[in-house]
Amino acid sequence: MSNIKLLIKKLIIFFLGVWIIQTGVVVFINTAIGSDPFTVFTLGISKVIGITVGRGNQLITFVLLLLIIFALRKIKEINIGTIIALVFAGIFMNMMVTVLEPLHLSSLNIIIKIILLCLSCVIIAIGFSMEKATNLGVAPNDLFILLFTEKVNIEYRWVRIGFDLSFMIIGLLLYGIDSFGVTVGIGTVINALIQGPIIQFFMPRVEKFLSPMLSNENISEAVHE
Repeated sequence: MSNIKLLIKKLIIFFLGVWIIQTGVVVFINTAIGSDPFTVFTLGISKVIGITVGRGNQLITFVLLLLIIFALRKIKEINIGTIIALVFAGIFMNMMVTVLEPLHLSSLNIIIKIILLCLSCVIIAIGFSMEKATNLGVAPNDLFILLFTEKVNIEYRWVRIGFDLSFMIIGLLLYGIDSFGVTVGIGTVINALIQGPIIQFFMPRVEKFLSPMLSNENISEAVHE
C-alpha cells in the first residue's frame, strides 16, 4: 500500500513538473526573441528532410531513444515518466498558450522580454528538477544529455551548454543563415548559455526539498500511524 501511495505522490509531482516546464516554454516562446536551441535544431532537420516540425521532433526523439538504448546501453533509464513527458508536454503547452496569449508578451519592450526569458529558464529548471527528483524518467532529449553527462564525467551545466550551442548552430546552418533573427535570436543565445547552469543549481535543491515527500520511510510511518 505504501508503494502505491509513493507512486501516486511521484506521479503528481511529475505531472506538475511537466506542466511547469511547458509554462516556462510558452513564456519563452511568447517573448518572440528566438526559439530554444532544440527547437532551432528541429526546424533545421525538418526543413532539410522536407517534413513538418512535429514529424521532425518525433524523428529526433526516436533517434535519441535508439542512441540511449544501443549506444549508451541505458534502456532501463527509459521509465514511465519518459512516456508521460512525450504524451502530455504538448497538451500542457497548448493549455498554457491559451492561458498566456491574452498577456501579449511579444508587445513588451526588449528589456522586459529578456527578463521574462530569464524567468522562463528558471521556471523550466524548477519543473525539470521536479521531474528528475521523482526518478520516473524525463523526456528523451533531456535523458540523453543526463546520461551523456554521466558517461563523460563532466558537470551537467557544461555538457548542457555544449549541446544547446551545438543544437543552435547546426539548426541555424541547416535552416539557413538568413533565418538569423527569426529562428535564432538573442533569446536563443541567452537560453543556450544559462539554462544548463540554472538547472544544475536547482536540481540538488529541489531534490532536497522534495525528498521528505518522496521517502518510502515517511509513507510507511504514516500508514502505521
